[in-house]
Amino acid sequence: MKVLDLIHVMCAQAFYSWALREINPMHPDLPRIMMRRQELADKQQRIFA
Repeated sequence: MKVLDLIHVMCAQAFYSWALREINPMHPDLPRIMMRRQELADKQQRIFA
């Protein structure tokens, strides 16, 4: 199950990294994307712990 969680986190991180590169810096969803990236980074740390 950890492997599936890790795959999900890695795919989501790749998506949000791409979104940040493509999005307008003044877009209203930018804070939400940044928050989600931090949540995914925290989840990845919990998976490896």
